[in-house]
Amino acid sequence: MIKRAGIIGFGALGILFGSYISDKIGKENFYVIADRQRCERYRESGFYKNGLYCDMNYVSPEDEVPPLDLLIFGVKYNAMGEALKLSEGFAGENTIFISLLNGIKSEEDIIEKYGPKNVIYSTSQGMDSLKEGNKITYRDMGFLNFGKVGNVGRDETIAELKAFFDRISFPYRLPEDMGRALWGKLLLNTGCNQAAAVFDCCFDVLQREGRERDVMIGAMKEVMLVGRAEGIGLDETDVVYWTKVLDGLNPKGMPSLRQDVLNKRPTEVELFSGTVNRLGKKHGIPTPVNEFLYKEIKKIEENY
Repeated sequence: MIKRAGIIGFGALGILFGSYISDKIGKENFYVIADRQRCERYRESGFYKNGLYCDMNYVSPEDEVPPLDLLIFGVKYNAMGEALKLSEGFAGENTIFISLLNGIKSEEDIIEKYGPKNVIYSTSQGMDSLKEGNKITYRDMGFLNFGKVGNVGRDETIAELKAFFDRISFPYRLPEDMGRALWGKLLLNTGCNQAAAVFDCCFDVLQREGRERDVMIGAMKEVMLVGRAEGIGLDETDVVYWTKVLDGLNPKGMPSLRQDVLNKRPTEVELFSGTVNRLGKKHGIPTPVNEFLYKEIKKIEENY
């Protein structure tokens, strides 16, 4: 039974999900894990969710904390190496690992460090949180998809995580094909996140007809093609589905990559168009839309 949990990475998604879990199981049983200096900053500034203070329990590797039952990774991918190092003092033989990271790579990194035994593939969906400084605002909390991919994700471990989420009324879904769900989220992010950053817009611009939406959908279709070459059963229905997901988001919201650009932070472009372009070359599939988006985002980063 999952009784004690923690998260590494306290950005918009970490605050959104982490504070919810902490409120449900008690701050004494939920840990926000960071290095000591960052923990001190967190304690000084605090965090706010829709105007309400998040009363959290911050711990660093120097603190004596027994291994956790559930460990959640919520950093950006460029901080994954540091996060895995931080996790060492909080992970035990029976710790369950899930990742909130974008892309299709982070679970592989967790497996490389801890083995596949207790890793569960997951992806977040449907949230529209915006982070400014130490404050996030949101209309839709969204939910987590999780499940087995190939031989990773034991039935008993998945059942344990499901029971925990049921106990705290945490929103989740169990897709029939978790691999397709992961790639579907990559399809959405590759189109939506990158187009919003390149065209400097919120969801509303991508929700109406125009060049911005056309570019977004073009990028999505390239993900579909390389995904199929990788053995993932994506087709046009996935493009339609994920476009409808986008159309249901808060029009004045914006995806994380555009938030990174506005705050002059490193982006996850390598996880999105970088991945698609590499796989396109591997399979001999042209990816001109993603090549365009990749170059434009790299230009933006160079001009910070």
